[in-house]
Amino acid sequence: MQAGEIRTEDRPVAVRVRAPDSVRFDPLRLRALPVLGAGARHATPLGSLASFEPADSRLSLEREDQQQMITMTADVSGRSLGGVMRDVRRMLAASPVPRGVRVVLGGQYASQQEAFRALLLVLGLAAVSVCAVMVVQFESFTEPLVVLLVAPVSFVGALGLLLLTGTALNVSSFMGLILLVGLIVKNGIILLDFTRLRMRAEGSTLEVAIREAARVRLRPILMTTLCTLFGLFPLALGLGAGSELQRPLALAVIGGLTLSTPITLFAVPTLLVAIRGRSYTLPAAG
Repeated sequence: MQAGEIRTEDRPVAVRVRAPDSVRFDPLRLRALPVLGAGARHATPLGSLASFEPADSRLSLEREDQQQMITMTADVSGRSLGGVMRDVRRMLAASPVPRGVRVVLGGQYASQQEAFRALLLVLGLAAVSVCAVMVVQFESFTEPLVVLLVAPVSFVGALGLLLLTGTALNVSSFMGLILLVGLIVKNGIILLDFTRLRMRAEGSTLEVAIREAARVRLRPILMTTLCTLFGLFPLALGLGAGSELQRPLALAVIGGLTLSTPITLFAVPTLLVAIRGRSYTLPAAG
């Protein structure tokens, strides 16, 4: 029964009175509880008014979309969400649910999948945006496509470092992959823009100009890359509050940049020469 309320700071807390567990869980003492009805002069034992039978029941009934629902939650701290979901799927496959029962995987997993779908769209928009910028810069589709071909290889480096460090692919590390797109394109633009500058100024062939560009632009590319890597290194250590969000992003960028830098210096010139030809020269300005 209700017995008023008390205040904890500025929050009221209702007070209820109930029989002790020694009475509530003892059938004999429970039957002997006196019940005084409205207008009655004498109390009546509860056992003469009701019968008792132990049974398992739910504390509450939950519904969603007019259907009964049972919510099952668990603490997954100390394990990756992907590993937990693999175990859940394996258990569901080994013990199929009865007919008329539907299992929906929700919670953090559903939120993560929705975030991944949104980030995939962002990744596609990022690739299209940087490609458009490079098309305007180089006035050609060949150079942008060659530079963007390096991006999947850099993703291999990012995923490899995440795997090596035991870091899960989550929303934070996926954001690092999106960040990689811009960083990789930056190195490609530094190299190829200088190549076109040499070809236009000296009338050099593509092979000669790109060799010169790789030699001259090696220092700026390495300096910008190393500055980025050393800047992200403290975040990759995962120290301090919020490290669970910062560390996967930093590891993804570090792994991707480490692999993409030598590929930008070697694979991009090779692909461009293979497509354009060694003796390709810029058309004369009209």
